[in-house]
Amino acid sequence: MKLRQLHSDFKVEELSDLKIINTKGNYKVFSVEKSGIETFYLLGYLAKQNRIPISEISVAGLKDKHALTKQFLAIPSRYDLKPLKEQNLKVTFLGFSDANLKLGDLRGNRFEITVRDIKNGEIDGIYEKAKTIPLFGVPNYFDSQRFGSALGGDFIIKHVLKKEYEKAVKIFLTSYSKSENRRSKDEKRQLLANWPNLSRVSVQNRVTRIIIEEYLRKKDWLAAYRKIPQNLREMFVSAYQSWLWNECIKELLRKTVNTKYLYSIDYSMGSLLFYKRLSHDEQTRLPKAFKTVSDELVPSEAEKRIIDKVLAKEGVRIDDFRINDAVGNFFKSRERQVLLKPNNFHLSQPMIDELNDRGRENRFKMIVKFELPKASYATIIIKRLFNQ
Repeated sequence: MKLRQLHSDFKVEELSDLKIINTKGNYKVFSVEKSGIETFYLLGYLAKQNRIPISEISVAGLKDKHALTKQFLAIPSRYDLKPLKEQNLKVTFLGFSDANLKLGDLRGNRFEITVRDIKNGEIDGIYEKAKTIPLFGVPNYFDSQRFGSALGGDFIIKHVLKKEYEKAVKIFLTSYSKSENRRSKDEKRQLLANWPNLSRVSVQNRVTRIIIEEYLRKKDWLAAYRKIPQNLREMFVSAYQSWLWNECIKELLRKTVNTKYLYSIDYSMGSLLFYKRLSHDEQTRLPKAFKTVSDELVPSEAEKRIIDKVLAKEGVRIDDFRINDAVGNFFKSRERQVLLKPNNFHLSQPMIDELNDRGRENRFKMIVKFELPKASYATIIIKRLFNQ
């Protein structure tokens, strides 16, 4: 099976309760349809084209580059957006609003996802799984998209919790992703080869240079870590906290669900545990929500047993999460819904896949449509349905 062979194979539309009015309000509201464009790039492009400070352009959600997306955008009413003639970008004026948009100001998202290269022998099994999803839902995991900052599969903030500040800085300065450009990769290889004698390397990247200069001046890895931009350090916190939550939910399922109905599916940070069905008793015993780990957490007894087990495997303790004084970041405890049940779930009949069909050995495509609350991952539904 194949996902995202075309941008139009993954369609996302924001669902919002924003009140749009016809009479003039404080903000102009637009619908933005885009394909192959990152949200941050979009904001920069619109700011430059229309001479609007980028801080004055607001969106409710950050949408995937590799998708056909439809989202809301707002600017103060004193500004205008010029008509665009871009093939993969369409901006439509909707009206006015008295309230501005903020990240997270969404009810949810509507998805239409085309899955391709399906073999004939797989179709019956897909339909069987589709019957269970509206009934039992799926675990509300964070998926791979959440963990882009876990360079080399390692969580930088985990080393901060253990006060391994040199290790944290080393990962940030020397690890790279496949998508990085050649110059960046070469620079990071040079830093790794000369570690910790960083003065030997001529550095072009501005952020990297600031971090190295701070270390060379103070000989203090914690001081160097603090020079990593704040927004990136916050991403390190969010990624590790999200992964720990996933691990806690896996442990919760092992304790609650009959093991013969549990199975694993790989993802970028290991594996996720799914169930084939839930009995009435299991549904009753599974909590509606589970808290994210932080030093301010006041867990229930059941939560504490699970969290203690997960943290023991990681070699960290709750008290280690108190890092605000040291690095200026903090973990915040929130409740997250344990199970995710999509609304308006629909799976199409199989159709011949025009991109992958092999004549006698037909390949099919199927389209799945559903709606999810904000901060949930459509790819988790796809993993349950198509095992990938």
